[in-house]
Amino acid sequence: MRIPLQLAVIFGICLAGEILHRIVGIPLPGNIIGMVLLLTLLCFKIIKPEQISAVSSFFLNHLALFFLPPSIAIMAVGDEILSKWHLLLFLCIAFTLVTLAVSGRCTQFFIRRQEYRESLALRAERLDRSRNRSSNKLIVQDKEDDNGGRP
Repeated sequence: MRIPLQLAVIFGICLAGEILHRIVGIPLPGNIIGMVLLLTLLCFKIIKPEQISAVSSFFLNHLALFFLPPSIAIMAVGDEILSKWHLLLFLCIAFTLVTLAVSGRCTQFFIRRQEYRESLALRAERLDRSRNRSSNKLIVQDKEDDNGGRP
């Protein structure tokens, strides 16, 4: 897909998110709805990543430019932010600790789940081996019975 067409696809999805926000009244910003729409379209393979790769790469390579407007806005209200620096510092530390704790718990959960699945697979493998051994013994006993006690 050519770059203008790729750009039109991305902007069209962003516009669809804005329309959904305004018409349906979903309590999320339109750009977030647009990103969820894009993710959905990519997951269901309606849009293939190759179809928007050139524009996506450009946006990712120049991501720093998208942070300029919010940075300038923060600098414009710098006095208000500086007057509440202790609150901002506390919030940053608190949310860092919360993120650390939640990430640790999630990691532990997934590790335990993986270990449980591996132990189930080992049990199933051992059970299959023991069944095979017992069936092999029965086959050998049947052959011995058929041959008059000789193996």
